[in-house]
Amino acid sequence: MQVLRSISRSDKVHNEDAAGCRPDGLWVIDGATPLGDEARVDGRSPAAWLSTAADAFLAQVPWEGRPLRAVLRDLIGHVRAEGRRAGLPAAGFPTATLSLARLLDGRLDLCLLGDSPILLRQPGAAVIEFVDPQFAGVEEALLDRVRAELDRGDEAADAYARARVLNRERRRWRNTPRGSWVLSDVPAAAEHAFVTTVAVAPGTELVAMSDGFARAVRPFRLVRNGAELLDEIAASRESELLDRLRAAEWADPTCSRFPRFGMSDDATMLYARL
Repeated sequence: MQVLRSISRSDKVHNEDAAGCRPDGLWVIDGATPLGDEARVDGRSPAAWLSTAADAFLAQVPWEGRPLRAVLRDLIGHVRAEGRRAGLPAAGFPTATLSLARLLDGRLDLCLLGDSPILLRQPGAAVIEFVDPQFAGVEEALLDRVRAELDRGDEAADAYARARVLNRERRRWRNTPRGSWVLSDVPAAAEHAFVTTVAVAPGTELVAMSDGFARAVRPFRLVRNGAELLDEIAASRESELLDRLRAAEWADPTCSRFPRFGMSDDATMLYARL
């Protein structure tokens, strides 16, 4: 697996995304932006700390001949132990999404936990988008409420204040049977990740990205779909696309024309060819 291009851009002091690769795999980790004034960890936000710790672990963990779900269990155990050493409490432990791909013997193993998608295009075939089913449509449902309130004339600040209450409630139930499962310090989350295996041919293209980069498709429609997004990246236009995305975000500071949570988001992408 050869990573041909990568990009990661943040408007924050510390990027809360992380991405890495090795000859037989790649990954993107998207730390969940804090909703409050969480304490810094080693001078970084808890989200940035978590994504950095997970990235370092995946770069060196032995995974040959092991199911990706077992690797994920080890990853969760590692960040849990490191977090306790850093003084992070169990209550309020940071969370992140993970997209992980591993190439082995003509097949691609995928592990997704959260809303960071992976695009796959085999030679002569259509693009397939892989997402964690537990997150499919969840954020859109919350944003549909915001759109409805904006359409009836509510102020954007009021609509998003109500949405943030719902978002906080969602986060309260993360990594429990009442909510969705994400990368954090709860070992049971590994059993709820979406894991699949795809037979692949030489020349297959792969894009792993954070949801901040995926905004180029939804909500901004700078490209129509995942196929056009992959085309732009394959043509080495990912930097220009990200420039256009940032310009579109800053042109809508109240998030009223293009409803979304947060005016701007960390955007990370890895593009590889098998």
